Amino acid sequence: MLSLFKLFSFRQFGSQPVKLAMSLMVKDEIDLIEANIRVHSALGVDCFVVLDNGSSDGTLEVLKRLAQEFELHLIDRPVVDYRQSDWRTEMALIARDVMSADWVISNDADEFWMPQGASLKQGLSKRGSIIEFERSNVQLDTESESKLFYERVYRANHPILYPKKNQLKEDNMSIQLGKIHGKVMVNLHGLMRIKGGNHRAWHWWSWLNAATSDKALVYHYGIGSKAHFLNHIENRQTLLAKGVSKMGDHYRRWVRMANDGVIDQEWQRLVLDKDAIDVLQKYGVIVKDTRAKEIIQGILKQND
Repeated sequence: MLSLFKLFSFRQFGSQPVKLAMSLMVKDEIDLIEANIRVHSALGVDCFVVLDNGSSDGTLEVLKRLAQEFELHLIDRPVVDYRQSDWRTEMALIARDVMSADWVISNDADEFWMPQGASLKQGLSKRGSIIEFERSNVQLDTESESKLFYERVYRANHPILYPKKNQLKEDNMSIQLGKIHGKVMVNLHGLMRIKGGNHRAWHWWSWLNAATSDKALVYHYGIGSKAHFLNHIENRQTLLAKGVSKMGDHYRRWVRMANDGVIDQEWQRLVLDKDAIDVLQKYGVIVKDTRAKEIIQGILKQND
């Protein structure tokens, strides 16, 4: 439990501008991690705390290089444990106590926060608690399958409400079309705990002023290349074999399907062809949205 004197700090009542941190817990995210850090830095994130959980694809080496360019605290933790809530909270406290940050976004490498204005810090004060933002799955389609992730322009608009109890035992569904939890931005002054996945947090005065906001939308590029998808499933197989119990039902379903030799059928459901796009657009399940593409592409081109 957070000690009482950490409820408040001199910085909270000082005149310094709000400092926004982002934490990232990653494993084998070489296709996304550099873009994630560069894009969010350009959009108002001041510092980063990144925990590498045993990457073997070069992600750790990229992070070491980025740490020379950005204010980035790197944790190398190649252990098969996956204590998400504990590690997320640890990173948040590092952002507060070591990097003097006021707010934190506990992010994933495949999530890109797009503000309505120029900065994610717009409207932030040092006296809020928790702000929840909507998150939307960006779809992988046959046209963009071999392109860079930000070339994808369709995202879930009115997601399908698959019954949660069916997500383990039924195969004919797509996690990309389903409803997903939003994400939160948390004031580090008064933080108690970041919950696993960063969908929720505990804060001493959230009862007073927790809020929801439409000032940013989180674009979730949850499905990458097929090789990345299969590698992700292998990582989940390892975690389950080690006794990790807290894991989303869709991950467990993918592991089961891989074990049963039918994971290719799932891949075919995840990659939308033109006919599927036309039908899903017709009924409002997905919508064409080029905003994230334009913002990400513009920022990354400036760094070429």
